[in-house]
Amino acid sequence: MKKLYLILSLCLILFTEISFAQEDQITPTDKTIFDVNYYIGFGMIYSDALNINPFLSESNVPTVRRFPFEFSFGLVGDFGKNRIDLDFGFYNQERERDNFEHQLTSGTLSLRYLRNVLQFENEDRIYAGLAINYMTSELEFFNKNETIDLNEPGSFGDVAKLDLYQFHIGPSIGYSIFTSDENEEFVRFQLSYDINIFTNNWDSDYARLSNSIEETGNRFRFQAIFPF
Repeated sequence: MKKLYLILSLCLILFTEISFAQEDQITPTDKTIFDVNYYIGFGMIYSDALNINPFLSESNVPTVRRFPFEFSFGLVGDFGKNRIDLDFGFYNQERERDNFEHQLTSGTLSLRYLRNVLQFENEDRIYAGLAINYMTSELEFFNKNETIDLNEPGSFGDVAKLDLYQFHIGPSIGYSIFTSDENEEFVRFQLSYDINIFTNNWDSDYARLSNSIEETGNRFRFQAIFPF
């Protein structure tokens, strides 16, 4: 997770510098200048079931849901009919059954290229392109019935933490609605299909992990993006 935050910080600094550098160059009649704007997004992910779910179920831990809700923010650069997004999305979900619970925290760094393939008379537009994602997840599951005694050295309770790193690539299509008065983008609805291009194993920074489980699933990602 720390590596992802470092990459995100460097990308944000780079895009911010590009944005400031372009402010003095952009003119109302120049349609080819690289224009940078910011956005926030809200969405939902629908993924294939995790292969680790049967293991969790056998251990009395509730399985991980397939449709978490996501918050995202990012930068978008427009030049002509082309568009590039740098997007960071994250979500946290928890599930509890009896004394057993899990928490899953996931973050996705995306680089997306889009091209305006259709523009309507009211200035609404359809974009199509390709996205590359790097996703990191941390799964923690535990028995809340365990007791940690701080006066007894070695009393850690029963907690497991696993990490998963995945790379995705896949098609993306977006529909942008523009305001009729100022001709500015109001909202974009973005749908992506992320294909897992590597076989990924669960790992742990806190213990030796034997007989790791591979994750090969793909996912749909829907976002409502609001520029500002």
